[in-house]
Amino acid sequence: MPQFTVFTVGHGQLSWDALMRLLTGSGVEVLIDVRAYPYSELAPWFDRDRLEHLVRRAGLEYLWLGSQLGALTAGGRVDYISKEREPRYREGIGQLLTLAGERQTCLLGSQLDPLLSHRHHLIAQTLLRHDVGVVHLLEDGSTVAAHADLFHGLPG
Repeated sequence: MPQFTVFTVGHGQLSWDALMRLLTGSGVEVLIDVRAYPYSELAPWFDRDRLEHLVRRAGLEYLWLGSQLGALTAGGRVDYISKEREPRYREGIGQLLTLAGERQTCLLGSQLDPLLSHRHHLIAQTLLRHDVGVVHLLEDGSTVAAHADLFHGLPG
């Protein structure tokens, strides 16, 4: 049985109202933005400054941890195993664990499909090994529990 559960959601081109329905329907109190580059050309309401304002106005807390937990690099390549070993990433996970242990938390990324996102292949894998449940919120309002990736968490 997990200590607690962390939700994740991808904004894609969701409307602001659709995102809020997903968050409030799950009892989310804190939205943690894990995008390395927190901007969206297709959905400008998800630009960091505007998003933070909207989230706070809705009565939730907003925190950007993309500098620690974001996966995109300047070259566009991501090595999840190496990223997980970085001190900065581990620091971000520590912040996340502390906050999520106290209040219902949701991680925000860009990709709607969690299986195409570092929310699942990186952060969820780390959380699962910390005995934390991870549930992905899907666009249609349904949820799916994160599972362990077979390639992840290998010794070494």
